[in-house]
Amino acid sequence: MNYPWKNMSPKDGFMVRQNAQLSDIDQKVLTFLYQPLIGSNAYSLYMTLWTEVGEETYWSNGILHSELLTLLNIGIPELYQARIKLEAIGLLKSYLKSSQSDKVYIYELLAPQSSATFFRDDLLSLLLFETVGERKFKVLRSRFIISSFDKEKYEEITKSFLDVYHFDANLLKQEEKLLKESVELIGENPAKGPTVDAQTFDFKFFYTGLNKHYVNRSAITKELESTMLVLHTMYGINELDMQQYILEASDIDTGNIDERKFKSIVYRHYHDDKQEKVKLEDVVEKDIQANQNQNKNRKGYLRQQGLTDNEINLIEASEEISPYDFMTSIKEQKGGYVTKNEEWTLQEILSKANLPSAVINILIHYILVIRDNPIFEKALAYKISNDWAQNKVVSPEMALQKVKTMYQDNAEKKQQSQKKQYSNTASSNYGKNNKIRTETLPEWAKDGSVAKTEKPMSETEKQAFMDRLKKIQSFGKEGD
Repeated sequence: MNYPWKNMSPKDGFMVRQNAQLSDIDQKVLTFLYQPLIGSNAYSLYMTLWTEVGEETYWSNGILHSELLTLLNIGIPELYQARIKLEAIGLLKSYLKSSQSDKVYIYELLAPQSSATFFRDDLLSLLLFETVGERKFKVLRSRFIISSFDKEKYEEITKSFLDVYHFDANLLKQEEKLLKESVELIGENPAKGPTVDAQTFDFKFFYTGLNKHYVNRSAITKELESTMLVLHTMYGINELDMQQYILEASDIDTGNIDERKFKSIVYRHYHDDKQEKVKLEDVVEKDIQANQNQNKNRKGYLRQQGLTDNEINLIEASEEISPYDFMTSIKEQKGGYVTKNEEWTLQEILSKANLPSAVINILIHYILVIRDNPIFEKALAYKISNDWAQNKVVSPEMALQKVKTMYQDNAEKKQQSQKKQYSNTASSNYGKNNKIRTETLPEWAKDGSVAKTEKPMSETEKQAFMDRLKKIQSFGKEGD
């Protein structure tokens, strides 16, 4: 399954742009009204991004996502989940610019709705009501209620602008060009609340059935239609039930609709039938759980294959990071950097070898770590990637098994080479110096020893030797 957060990397950079100033009241709205809807991770993400913005610049410096993950103490899936919650509720807009080597995000912070707008918004207020319950909903709303006074007992003596100020209209004309200059000011574009669409509700069918009754068609305003969509989305009310609820909330004489009564009827019917609160299902939460279960099962499978914890960690890392980031991380840990030639080599392997990214990461690890090469050697990378493509290496564990074989083969080749070198050196020293260091001689060559009778090999031993020789020769072909 392709999880959306797989496209994000801790090494991706981002900048924060502030769309509007946040007042003390805005912070209270965020804390008491939005936080129950979006959860602690999304709330912490919003407040953390806000603190990164510089005063009177309304922009942050460039930051890596790795710093954000450390501050919030969460992983990439949870960061993605928190981000899209803020987007869905109308607190954040996200933008992305991608290139071959890196990605840069811009997170634009939007101000929350005012408390008055929040409680008048059907979707936001109903979400809060269903999340915290009636008692807590009333407590939260009371935090933003202003005590009224009887204005009838007072005379308003407020002065108008022209009662207080006088100005030269000609001066206004002179500065008209400057005043009308096109610039974007902080708070100029107010944030919009979350909305629902009408894709699953057939208004044509709804009105066809409603026309047979006494309801005044003009009483169903655009605002009431929006309310109906919210109730349809929240409670799953179909067109026929919606007609019935509208009729119950309508005046039989005038045909007008009492909107407050309509909402109350819908709420009562739903909770009388269901006997439970509305549950907001987070689609990403399901994906995160599925991914965690998948990783747990996969880790168990890899252990059954005899892989160590370090090898499993390497496989997991290879599956989570892009090849370029994987190579960059290794190079940085070694104190080096990725060259242009290495980028081109990696790009060609990615485009031509048709190998999964995780498999290519194992190849990078083999060349740069196991073999301790300072660079991603072109010829060696092409040779191995060709071999793996032809042998259908489709998973990192298969690639790791290939690496083990190559490492073992190279070790045997090195051992054979050292033996050959030792033999040649001994022979050369004998020819030059005409003497042998006795401590290097075998027992049978020393003075006083009894010569051992050589016993010819049996046919079975000969065949075993020939098989081993062929194996060593085949290792040599596959080694470097």
